[in-house]
Amino acid sequence: MTSKQWLEQTSSLLECTREHELTAQFMRTLQQQLCLSDCVLLVPSVDGRRLILSQFRADKRLKVDTEADWDVTDFSHPFAHVLQTGKPMVLDYFSLAYWREEVKFVQLVSGLPQEINLLMFPLIQDQHVSGLLIFAVSVVETKEMLQDQQWQHYCGVFMRHWQLLNTVASQSGQASFLADSLSQAKDEIRHQKSLKALSQILVGEADKMYKLRGEILRVSGTDLSVMVQGATGTGKELVAKAIHEHSQRHDEQFVAINCAAIPENLLESELFGYEKGAFSGAHAKKKGLIAQANKGTLFLDEIGDMPLNLQSKLLRVLESGHFRALGASKEEHSNFRLVAATHVNLKQRVDNGDFRRDLYYRLCQFPIHVPALSERLDDLSLLVNHFINGFNRHHRREITGVRYETLLKLKRHSYPGNVRELRNIIEYACALTSHHGELEVSALPEFESAELIDIRCVSSVEGDFGDIEDLRLAVAEFERQVIRDRLDKFKGDRAKAAMSLGMPKRTFSHKCLKLEINE
Repeated sequence: MTSKQWLEQTSSLLECTREHELTAQFMRTLQQQLCLSDCVLLVPSVDGRRLILSQFRADKRLKVDTEADWDVTDFSHPFAHVLQTGKPMVLDYFSLAYWREEVKFVQLVSGLPQEINLLMFPLIQDQHVSGLLIFAVSVVETKEMLQDQQWQHYCGVFMRHWQLLNTVASQSGQASFLADSLSQAKDEIRHQKSLKALSQILVGEADKMYKLRGEILRVSGTDLSVMVQGATGTGKELVAKAIHEHSQRHDEQFVAINCAAIPENLLESELFGYEKGAFSGAHAKKKGLIAQANKGTLFLDEIGDMPLNLQSKLLRVLESGHFRALGASKEEHSNFRLVAATHVNLKQRVDNGDFRRDLYYRLCQFPIHVPALSERLDDLSLLVNHFINGFNRHHRREITGVRYETLLKLKRHSYPGNVRELRNIIEYACALTSHHGELEVSALPEFESAELIDIRCVSSVEGDFGDIEDLRLAVAEFERQVIRDRLDKFKGDRAKAAMSLGMPKRTFSHKCLKLEINE
């Protein structure tokens, strides 16, 4: 092969941009230009401990096992010697008889006839052996190949280009890894910022509130229908608005309606809209809430009170996105995200036949539960301060806080109206509190529906104090009697017992554990 031909092959080799493409081109050129029937390329593994197969072109002389590999420190095969010396090695038929210890090597050369040599040629880059070429060639071919510098220069070009591609791939992998890491870090920062923003709206540090805020952020990234379930006054509309504000629809309309507050005969026209003259009193065309919510979010509060005949129409809109205004001849389309809310047991209504089962499952693609205030009484002080700060901003007042005895009384209330009731109580008390003052017990309204139990200061205790030898044990026994009495009174309900004693349920449970009370 002439120098010009090798130069052309070298040019083609340098056009390769992928490692597999490069090695395939390299081996194909060697086989064709050197008229070889069998040639194998071995390269070190990632950890550098073994030689593994990279490419091979074998006819009949070399028995190549694609799964075979060789330990680079095992000198029972000749490859390890070539790696150590960095010099070519030639083994004729008789020399191979001395290399019968390593099974995989023996299998590789088991098909070599007597007139064929095994030529092992190291591929060196930066004074290190980075690969090993194995040829099955005749005696004459062996001599010619060892003397021919052109193909050896070609091998040198291959090694440099191979190393370059490996370096680029490594840098590209590192860049991709860094980009992914940076993207994940940015996502985490955005997530934490969103959680912090939510904690200013949905106030609380109870585990259930952390779970609630996490669920809001997860579902905000989807278009699933959301069912917000919770007792009256827990803040279901705040949850719906938070889902909208953290979704991709946040720049569009948030349209809300309370299904229980609209008469049945008007609810359909409110949702779907109507044409002029559709019914008596329809003097002009009116756009319905479904149309107004296009590209935004539609919030249906108290959906459990929606009439059955309207439920079927709503289901069709959810399934197809199409609806027809009252009196209209053509259908319209609205692309909205639905968030519904209810304080009733909707599953029970389905079982009773008061709510469509198919609509129920369509609405509950992502159910969210909003905890009642009684489920997170540890958050009460945070909520009280939050409402005081809100009152100060709105009314330009500077109420400084709440007295401890006031907070104790607030903690003993049952809050059937949940957070909404607490807010009303605090705003009422703030209105009766002087500028720069603190909320006093006297500023609180009378609790009509609450069960309040007075905490009596014990001025006398039956028994002879002179018999007490260990004050710590005596106090523990007194606490044990009080707690057992309250648990008996409330039939083992620790939440109510804790409220009656003016302490968080978590603290109450800790005392029960400490005092070995298992009721």
